[in-house]
Amino acid sequence: MKIKNNKIVFYSISKDVEDWSTPPQTGVSSNIPEWFKKTPMYRNGDTKFIYEGDHNLSVRQCIPLLETFTSGYVMVTPCDIQVRKENGQYRYTWGPTLPFPPIVSRPSDEGKVIPEIDGYEPLQFNWFPHWSIKTSPGYSCQLIHPINRFDLPFYTLGGIVDTDKWGESGNQPFLLKKNFEGIIPKGTPYLQIIPFKRENWKSDVLDNQNDLHTKNIRLRDSILKGWYKKYAWTNKNYK
Repeated sequence: MKIKNNKIVFYSISKDVEDWSTPPQTGVSSNIPEWFKKTPMYRNGDTKFIYEGDHNLSVRQCIPLLETFTSGYVMVTPCDIQVRKENGQYRYTWGPTLPFPPIVSRPSDEGKVIPEIDGYEPLQFNWFPHWSIKTSPGYSCQLIHPINRFDLPFYTLGGIVDTDKWGESGNQPFLLKKNFEGIIPKGTPYLQIIPFKRENWKSDVLDNQNDLHTKNIRLRDSILKGWYKKYAWTNKNYK
């Protein structure tokens, strides 16, 4: 399969999958969390842009933060997943007639080898994505936990895959929050996919550039609201 013109293609592992598992989606509608939607637009309950000598805008109006939710594509859980703990062991269950599991177990001793992360159970399980990824030549994908989605009851470990050469569906490790029991609803984002062009980079550290910093900050502050969106931000399209 050859893909051209910076395009990303998703294809299922089986015809059965297409009948019940949602393909990866753009993050616009499905990945903006409730905590962000409920955050007030202004920090002090007052609609003044400047309050007591400081900017009064909350993170709700931060374009860079908003873009973390809407960048790339997200894979979502294909069904409700019930999580419960029995005799010290976690069990995941879902509808009995579904043809493929959404979650599979990892090797039983792996959780003892990998150091525990504070607030999470030892590594025991993988997501089992039902969709493969193919990108045009020279493009890879960063596969990560949905950015800034600390509200989710799990944490997906990240990776980078050269999806122009290999993007077949594989197991994606995740950590469950300690003592979580309940239902992870169908449609919950669990993996964010951000394609990027592979390029070589060089870095420099510049001295004595304080005047440039001051100039840029003053330029930003010449507009009370929305300078970044008007003059610095470039819209990114994922379809």
